[in-house]
Amino acid sequence: MSDKDESLVLKPREFYDVAKLQLESEFERFLEHPLTQAMEAFTGALALGARQLGISAGRMAQAILKGQMYEQLAEEWRGLREAGKIPDNLGETKHGLYTWAELMKIIDDECPDGERLDALKAAFYAVNRINESDTDKIVEYQLWQISKELRSGDILLLRSMYTRLNMAPGNHARDWAMQMAQLSGLAIPELLERYEKRFIDLLLMTPRSKVGGDIQLGYDASGIDTRNNRLTQLGVRFCRNIEIYKIDLEGALKAQQIMKCS
Repeated sequence: MSDKDESLVLKPREFYDVAKLQLESEFERFLEHPLTQAMEAFTGALALGARQLGISAGRMAQAILKGQMYEQLAEEWRGLREAGKIPDNLGETKHGLYTWAELMKIIDDECPDGERLDALKAAFYAVNRINESDTDKIVEYQLWQISKELRSGDILLLRSMYTRLNMAPGNHARDWAMQMAQLSGLAIPELLERYEKRFIDLLLMTPRSKVGGDIQLGYDASGIDTRNNRLTQLGVRFCRNIEIYKIDLEGALKAQQIMKCS
């Protein structure tokens, strides 16, 4: 192999550095031109032609939603970056570029609704927040993985549980389910069982403890751990991350507005 040929071969570490630089430049491009990706989707939809108008219309509608999401994300992240809450360069954090790439892919592939997007943004922010300890970053990255598995109904129930941390209605699962169904808007208690199983598997909620049966009401009369309204420490932290994101974002955008007016 000639010297010229050898110069074209990238070692694994060099390949990683090149890919990392490309991702960093894409993040900067996103902050400056968040609607570019939406416009590319418009172009692709129009290229389908009149015979596939139904598909084109659907893609156009998704492109509009995605464009709004990109615009919102860019505005929020600019504000947080200017407030010193997230680094200027996501490459400074261990999982920064990868969580950003995953979030963009979820938006592009799944077009998540508002509830789910809020949870994803909060989990992303927790992973990339400045001044987090290494131990905290490990936990936050695991919560990021969990956030990708949750849907809007999950988020509604978790949020409702979090608002009642110190007010669980006794130690009976039936009473708990009825209160949470009403509070979360998931009006039928049976719907909660679907989410409950998922939360227990993800270690976000404590399981029931068997204490008897109640066939007439359709419930296995089970006991519950009323501490933190059945949320585990992991569940509490997940919900707290959403709360922290909203607080920090509100402060950052308010400071940004003050700077513009001064």
